[in-house]
Amino acid sequence: MSLLSKIAIGAVAVVAIGAAVALGGVFATSTDTHPPCQELPTAAEASAALTRSESLATDIAALGKEISVEVGSPCPKGQDRALIQVTYGSKSEREAISSLLARRDGFGVPVHLVER
Repeated sequence: MSLLSKIAIGAVAVVAIGAAVALGGVFATSTDTHPPCQELPTAAEASAALTRSESLATDIAALGKEISVEVGSPCPKGQDRALIQVTYGSKSEREAISSLLARRDGFGVPVHLVER
C-alpha cells in the first residue's frame, strides 16, 4: 500500500470520526435537557412565572391525561434553582406540548420536558 493510499484512508477515518462525534447529539436517545443549574432562576422566580402563566400551564395539561406542569428542581439539594417541569407520557403528548410552546410566549423561565 502506497503512502498516498495510507494518507487517504487516514483522512477518511478522521472525517468519519469527526462526523460521528458531531452527530452524536442528533442521535442521542434523550433530548430532554436544561440549562446548567447556575443559569436557572430561583425556585421563587420559577413559581412566580408559573403563577403568572397559569393559563398556559392549564392549556399544556389539557393536551393529555398524563401531562403535568409544575415547578421542578433538577439541581442537587441545597441549590435554590428551579424551572418549569412538564411531565408527559407519550411521544404524541411531547409533540403536542412542543407545538403549543412554539406558538406561545412561554413562561419566561426555562421549561424542561420529562418523560414519565
